[in-house]
Amino acid sequence: MKINFIVPEIVRSGGIRVIFEYANRLTERGHEVTMFTPIIPFNIYKGKIVPRYIKYRIKYALKYFLGKNLIPLNIFERKFKIKFVPSIKNYFIPDADVVIATAWQTAESVNKLRKSKGKKFYLIQDYEIWYGNPVKINESYTLPLNRIVISEYLRGLLRQKFNADSTKILIGRNYDKYQNYNKTYHKPRTILFTDHALENKNSAGAIKIIEKIKLKYPYLRVICFGLSRFHKMPEYIEFYENPDEDTIVKLYCDSDIFLFTSTYEGFGGPPAEAMACKCAVVGNAVGALPEFAIHNETAILTNPDKPEELYDGVCRLLDSEEELKRISEAGYAYVKKTLNWDRVLDKFEELISKVN
Repeated sequence: MKINFIVPEIVRSGGIRVIFEYANRLTERGHEVTMFTPIIPFNIYKGKIVPRYIKYRIKYALKYFLGKNLIPLNIFERKFKIKFVPSIKNYFIPDADVVIATAWQTAESVNKLRKSKGKKFYLIQDYEIWYGNPVKINESYTLPLNRIVISEYLRGLLRQKFNADSTKILIGRNYDKYQNYNKTYHKPRTILFTDHALENKNSAGAIKIIEKIKLKYPYLRVICFGLSRFHKMPEYIEFYENPDEDTIVKLYCDSDIFLFTSTYEGFGGPPAEAMACKCAVVGNAVGALPEFAIHNETAILTNPDKPEELYDGVCRLLDSEEELKRISEAGYAYVKKTLNWDRVLDKFEELISKVN
């Protein structure tokens, strides 16, 4: 099949990495896959004048016309074509069997494409209400597209909030890369977390918990990574800014506990990556985490309204090496069984084949 993915921009993010995995693996299965993205970014504030965003769109387009590379140097591995086009319109998007919107900005444009551009799908990885025009964001989930969601949480949210049906397909992880062949349990123990600008990631909450834990376990080593340093941190936290994927894998492998403090997620990829690297997860039971982890068996799942449970869960693993090892090994085995890309693609291919 000829499959076109429509993305708003090529950036290093968890959502884009999922789309790259889809595109790479579908290419390996013999499909002709192309990713299209506009030269001028979508206007996400339709109806409003936002000077800083107007300036950003102009600078982005100028980079292209000046011959500068708009694909980040440390972007994920790819086996498919990426094409920059003036806009997502019929003239610039070739005919195909399937065309997939991948974010709310792209959904309206895909919906307006002719039938010859392919069966229309909308891959929804989160309820993207944190930026842009909320009216347009909400409208995107009611468009007549075949919706694919990546967690039961999202399927329930679309049904309840928008009376919109969807097909759930959990996403996989690349276990050739996210793997730990020589697990070491460190002394002193090492805790890992991420820094992020979005409020729902609750990085500030993670720092507060870390500070409290550090008082009880002063020799604890703490590592953090993120695209940038968005929050003020104690000096003892080792921060890695915009690390490449190999470095991120190493950070998971070099850590004993991953602290996941998000208050809501569409999926929640970092806990899955940590588990695949035998790093025990203590995290809020949001997104798909309850679907790929079992409380007290493969991870310690906590109530996002009770941050003290995160603190108690970390302390429990720090106090018992046996418990730490049990959770680490069980989490590793379970996530590999539960989040499997071959099974994901089987379901995806079945879906795009049967939809008229």
